[in-house]
Amino acid sequence: MVFALLMTGRLVRHRMLITPGGQWREHMWLDELVLSPGGAEASEKAPKPVLTTPLPINICSVDSLTLLPGVGPVLAGRIQEVRAEGLIFRNAEDLRTVKGIGPALSARLAPLVNFAVEEAPDSLSEDSLQN
Repeated sequence: MVFALLMTGRLVRHRMLITPGGQWREHMWLDELVLSPGGAEASEKAPKPVLTTPLPINICSVDSLTLLPGVGPVLAGRIQEVRAEGLIFRNAEDLRTVKGIGPALSARLAPLVNFAVEEAPDSLSEDSLQN
């Protein structure tokens, strides 16, 4: 077993660390993979989108909710669950009904959120039924 380890070390040294001319390699073959321009770009994360206008909390998507500071995927899911139960957020106080949102977070979110209730247009209004 000792012989196998010694031979493996010699093989690694001659195949990877020493050039065919007998000189030590300045750059390892792995450096090319790690430091390649394509690899560096892929490892950098894209910047997180920034919220520029108040977010319509009653109709926005769960992904959009994560743009709010202090709201991650879990809390966004909880907001979605509360909306699915039929609650319409009308002010910052209503945000406190969501588990995980307290007075401090609801006060911080209030200027970033649009509480306007946009109702879906009814395709069968009373006017269309009278005809």
